[in-house]
Amino acid sequence: MIRKPMRSTLVVTTAATDLTLLTVAERREAAGLAEDDASKDALLLTLDQRIAAAIMSECNIAVGSGGEPTLKKETLTETFYNVHFERLLLSRRHNVTITSLTDGDTALTTDDYIMDPEAGILARMRSDCPMSWRSSKIVVVYNAGFETIPADLKFAAMDFFRSEWLARSRDPLVKRVQTDVFEVESTTTDYWVGSVPGQAREGAVPDMVAGQLKRFRNFKV
Repeated sequence: MIRKPMRSTLVVTTAATDLTLLTVAERREAAGLAEDDASKDALLLTLDQRIAAAIMSECNIAVGSGGEPTLKKETLTETFYNVHFERLLLSRRHNVTITSLTDGDTALTTDDYIMDPEAGILARMRSDCPMSWRSSKIVVVYNAGFETIPADLKFAAMDFFRSEWLARSRDPLVKRVQTDVFEVESTTTDYWVGSVPGQAREGAVPDMVAGQLKRFRNFKV
C-alpha cells in the first residue's frame, strides 16, 4: 500500500499587532542618534520592518493564512490531514502552549500528549506511553512566539539594523573608486562581479547576522 503524505494548513487566528524586533529607543541607538532625536523615527521604523521581514525569511518562519511570518507571539490553528507519524511537528515553535487539540472528533486533554514548547513537537500518549499519531485529521490551536524579544534575537536585529543604516551612504557593490586630476578630473568606478566579499552566500541577511540566528532557524524537510 502506498501511504499518502501528510498535509497541513496553518491559519493565524490572532496575529501580532507589531512585527518589528526593536523598540524606538533601540532604533535610535543603532542609527547613532540621540536618545531624544525623533527626527528620523518614520525612516527607522520602515527599516526595522524590512529587517524583521528579512530575518523571518532567513529563518524559514512558516507563513500562515491571515498574517505575515513572525517570531512574535500569535495564536494559530493548524490542521493536519492523513497523519501517520510518530511525532507531530508544528509549523511555528518557541514558547508553544496548546489551547485545544482534536483528534478526529475527540478532544484530547493534557494527559493525551506531551509538548516540547521550544521545538514545537507533539507526542501522542496512551496510558502514559508514547504512541504514534494515527488519524485522518488533527486540529491544533496553539500559541507560539515571544511576548518579549529574546536578547540573542534582539542583538542580531541591532547588528543588522546598524549595518543597513550605515550602508545607506555607500554602494556595497562598489569595489574601487579612483579619481585622477590632471587638467580635467576623471573618475573610474569598479564594481564587484558575483558575490560581495565578506558575504559567503546570497541572501538579504549578512553572514555576521545569519550566524546569530541558529536558534530560530527552521530547516525544511
